[in-house]
Amino acid sequence: MIDRIKVRLFLGILFSCFFGSLMAQNTDLAEGDSLFLEQKYTEAYDKYRALFQNDQASAAMLLKMAFIQDGLGNYTEALYFLDKYYRMSADRNVVGKIGELSEANDLSGYSYDDTDYFLALLEKYQLHFTLLLSAIMIMLSVYIFQKSKDKEKPIAAGIIQLIVILCLFAVLNMKAPPKAIVVSNNTLLRSGPSAGAEPIDMLSKGHKVKVLKRDEVWTQILWDGREVYVRNGKLRLI
Repeated sequence: MIDRIKVRLFLGILFSCFFGSLMAQNTDLAEGDSLFLEQKYTEAYDKYRALFQNDQASAAMLLKMAFIQDGLGNYTEALYFLDKYYRMSADRNVVGKIGELSEANDLSGYSYDDTDYFLALLEKYQLHFTLLLSAIMIMLSVYIFQKSKDKEKPIAAGIIQLIVILCLFAVLNMKAPPKAIVVSNNTLLRSGPSAGAEPIDMLSKGHKVKVLKRDEVWTQILWDGREVYVRNGKLRLI
């Protein structure tokens, strides 16, 4: 009896914390949206940024953050949030704005192809795909179990289940390759992960680059077909 009370108490606390956090998030978002509508953009951005830092961003919120930063002339931040928005929403309409900003500032790395769109769709509907494939897998498992009890060998069902498992694995693990935006002007690219390595090129802020690997100090990126290194503080991962 005591154990049951403890379990119920624990579940009650867990649900209270979850819904309390959700309500607080909705309150902060509503306050931010209200400030945005009142054109108090700086105050709205502060509300949005706090939510973003806590991994509580919505697609609409990211678009508003990009709008605010674009209005302030911070094109690097605007591109960052627009790219995050595209990855979350798979909204191709935003690609034109990204292209406009990148061309106006002579920046590279902002081309989007069908693979990028597919990965964005996958990220947007990952939960839906996961639930659907999991449900199919469970139904197939029950079917195979019943057939096995009847001394039958449902080979076709077993093959389909294997395919479903592989699809589920792909949905859970397939992600866009890591990329980053250069956030500082006069960012020096070097041939190796060392301050004494040969300088290769110098970039202005705003370029988007493909990340190959990263340690505590240096990030290896792909630039102009070459593998080069840049200090971590000069990049912002997307």
